[in-house]
Amino acid sequence: MDKDDNASGGSVFSGIDPDALKGTIDSVQRDQEKLQDRVSYYKAELAYYGLGAEELQDILHVASWARDELPMLKRRYHLSMNMDNVPYAGFKGMVQINEARVTRAANAAAARDAKRATKLAKKDPEDLSPEELDELNTLFALNHDQYPFAEKVVGALGAQKTLQLWYGISNLGSAPGYGRPSEFKGSEALVEVQKNLSLTVAAATNSDTPAMVRWKKDMVALGDDPIAEPGPPPYGSSGGPKGFLVMSNLMRFGDYDDKFLENYGTALVKEDRQALDGPGPGWGATGRLNHVGNDKGNDPLTGYMKALSNSPAAATVFFTAKQKNEAGKPESNFKYLFESREWPNDSRPGEESVTGRNSLGHALEAAMTGHRPGEEATAEDVKHSKAQAALFSYLVKSVSEDQDLLRNHEYLSDSFANISAEYVPDLHQALTDDQEFRDKLFPTAGDRAILGYWDAARFMHAVARNREGYDTLNVSQHVYSATLMEQQAKYPEIFKYPQDTEETIKQIAYDTGRFQGVIGKGRYFQANMDGAEAAARGDAWKEPTSTWGGSVVGSATALATTPFTGPGGIVLGGLAGTAADEVFNGILDGFDDGNEEREKVYQNVKDLGQIRISSIRTTQNAVASATGSESHASTAGGRAGEGFQSANSLIRDSQAENSQYEGE
Repeated sequence: MDKDDNASGGSVFSGIDPDALKGTIDSVQRDQEKLQDRVSYYKAELAYYGLGAEELQDILHVASWARDELPMLKRRYHLSMNMDNVPYAGFKGMVQINEARVTRAANAAAARDAKRATKLAKKDPEDLSPEELDELNTLFALNHDQYPFAEKVVGALGAQKTLQLWYGISNLGSAPGYGRPSEFKGSEALVEVQKNLSLTVAAATNSDTPAMVRWKKDMVALGDDPIAEPGPPPYGSSGGPKGFLVMSNLMRFGDYDDKFLENYGTALVKEDRQALDGPGPGWGATGRLNHVGNDKGNDPLTGYMKALSNSPAAATVFFTAKQKNEAGKPESNFKYLFESREWPNDSRPGEESVTGRNSLGHALEAAMTGHRPGEEATAEDVKHSKAQAALFSYLVKSVSEDQDLLRNHEYLSDSFANISAEYVPDLHQALTDDQEFRDKLFPTAGDRAILGYWDAARFMHAVARNREGYDTLNVSQHVYSATLMEQQAKYPEIFKYPQDTEETIKQIAYDTGRFQGVIGKGRYFQANMDGAEAAARGDAWKEPTSTWGGSVVGSATALATTPFTGPGGIVLGGLAGTAADEVFNGILDGFDDGNEEREKVYQNVKDLGQIRISSIRTTQNAVASATGSESHASTAGGRAGEGFQSANSLIRDSQAENSQYEGE
């Protein structure tokens, strides 16, 4: 609990959109300064004539009032940036903050704590007593979201001292000259110090005080230099690791300023290309830089990817940006990091770490979906931008042409499936036979990803070979199609597909069968290659699925309804919690077949026939829930079976299972 949560007897929560509030703060600050300057000028000019003194003084009062309110607005903004905030229901991007924490007394307390923290942080870390280190960590933990703490501490330190602070603290207890951790009893606490310092630095970057503007500019400039001056030859120190290495390890937590991340990323990739392509030892890190997880922290792209996963807008900009490759040709950051870069082995001794590439997967999720990994997509999120849709197109094309990019790093499959789950309409448009009216059958709310027929099939097949990848695609598509069919049944007047309800339902059922056939073949193919016993989807499967399934259901429902949602979200609200929930619960617990035992589906991925029957049965239950018609459900079963069967020729003709594509 934060130290001032009980500042008043009751709690009143307000909804804050951090981005919108930041714009308001910038506007108020800029305009009140301009108003103050101009009014003061005219008051002085007109005083000679005895004019306007009273009227202009009233205007000055307004400017002074705005100036006095800015600290309270800034406090709300910094409180709203805390990543543990509860979303404000019904409003995209808004979070709850406790108004009891918005007081001038709290600001004053944060300023006092900043003064003490700055004094401690400016000391040489080796001179900090254990008690002082604990005190500094506590100050960071309690105040990182308390305006004006972060901007005062980090701004006073400056960029270089911030780097030296973390490097010094991170290596407390290491044997001098050897870089090996000793039995320093505070080493476990360094995990918390790293987290709390990171949160403080992240919060500070969202400030535009002169000190922080300079800090952000200096941090980017210092990235390719050692963090300290090298010692005199021949035995002097090297000056320590480069700034990018140290700073990126402070990016694993917190919400950094988007523009800072963009500038930092541009400079980082430029230096990374030189460091990894040159004759030297890559980044050549020394000492301990990271205490979180199982990587040493010697690859600066790891921490930076983690920062991008928390900042979706910056992630989209970063991955679409281009820099010159070794041949002097423009290459997108996506292509460089996913296809070209040789990610260094950054594992700790005795452990195998895939944190770097796995963090890349999370950053790509944020870039293509518009929200942080694990969050449910909102109606605004599924309105993909042109840049987001283009990135997904590149991803599909890349994996389609070289499945080894995914298969050699299978742990990326869950991220790619999470992304794909929010592009189910785009994938359907690529696969459906009705190319003329595909956008009316599977409409998108924003820009559509342009996907090739064979590319979509090979990509889906590759992702579904992984268990987590298959589960996500399997559930999300069924929930999406159930919601889409329900929408057609309930609101035929807004559905623009040129067929009546029955024929539209049948076409969706056919395309559902094809989609499920492609991914079912992928999972079946891999399960039989592995030779492992396929476990039934019992309680062990249900527990984690029920956790992530809620967000999948919400996201899939938003995908299906947002293109038709009018003012106030009338259609979306009318569809919530019906066919989508019934289908999801049926996949988890089985469907009611009129007997005491519920019929379970998708129990054995090594039995393609069982997968086919499960696809048909789930589709028929979706139609029954969506339309209330047994007749529609009966005919949909046949169409779903035909669609599933058509996936055989699609997989064969796309060569998805050929060695040319699986890298064997």
